[in-house]
Amino acid sequence: MATGKMNQLVVMVNLCSSVVEGIEHLITSQGNDRLKEDAVSGLLTLEENLKGLQADKSVIHETRWLAEVIKNWLFVYDGEFRDRLYRWYFKALKELRNLMFAEIEICPVCAGKGTVHYGASLYIEGDEEGKELLSPVRIFMKCEECGNYYLAKEEPWVVKRKKKTGHSQAKCKRILADIERLASGNTMLFIGSQNSQLYKEAVSAGYEMDVLNGTEPVSPVIRGSYAVVIIEHLTDNRDMNAILDRATESLSDGGILWFDGPDLDKSMDLLQKKGNTLWRQAASEVYLTKEGTKNLLRLFGLTVESSKSVGTTLRRIEIIAKKA
Repeated sequence: MATGKMNQLVVMVNLCSSVVEGIEHLITSQGNDRLKEDAVSGLLTLEENLKGLQADKSVIHETRWLAEVIKNWLFVYDGEFRDRLYRWYFKALKELRNLMFAEIEICPVCAGKGTVHYGASLYIEGDEEGKELLSPVRIFMKCEECGNYYLAKEEPWVVKRKKKTGHSQAKCKRILADIERLASGNTMLFIGSQNSQLYKEAVSAGYEMDVLNGTEPVSPVIRGSYAVVIIEHLTDNRDMNAILDRATESLSDGGILWFDGPDLDKSMDLLQKKGNTLWRQAASEVYLTKEGTKNLLRLFGLTVESSKSVGTTLRRIEIIAKKA
């Protein structure tokens, strides 16, 4: 679920705790050079990362101060130093929390600002103490600019969820038939896994295939080379915007792009009408809307050729877009 920046922030929170624990040991073992080196190294690493994230300057300054003081032994380990250490710790954690909240607000689809849209909760009757619990399971954000949804919080320990399943052979054939009606060539870039059923069916259909990992850059050699680009599991990735950018670069003029994703609006309708447990299903990072996909594709100079809502238990939107 997390972006690279969010993962970095989580690592920094853990590093803060490790640094404080190490300094506490150093206070009782003042002659331990290894502990001193570890504390200084951890603090300098935190300082460098805080600068890169444009954190509050006072937190950066205090982090550097601690590193310099410990490195040069310019103090006595006393109650006053402990108090300053803990003040730094809680201030650093607060700043990291603020940076995390800011990151959650950034839509992974268009980098717009998201606001809390819906919190899926699990109601549990009777825990060990006989009390009733209401636990948040998922929190969705809705982007104010592109109109799509994305996942801001997920608690996988709350319930055992169904695993995601791949496309069936029949569904893959139907998807390829939809694409063939609009495509004007047989070159295809597949962004996903060669082990997927959709890739195997595309090969069987006679496409000239290349495969690209979603995180790989597009080579100038293949830029603008493909009549068709398929992105599998696009909405499972927080780098959705970057992947769509790579896909668009790879398309030839008039080329066709296919991707799909869960339709939260339709799923919410089913939740209200039939009680389908939305939060018991495997989570996606991004949830699409029909209008939201149009807004998204405009950013990349693409037009929607086909928008199809499929599925019964949980609805999905299948999009076929064309490069002008």
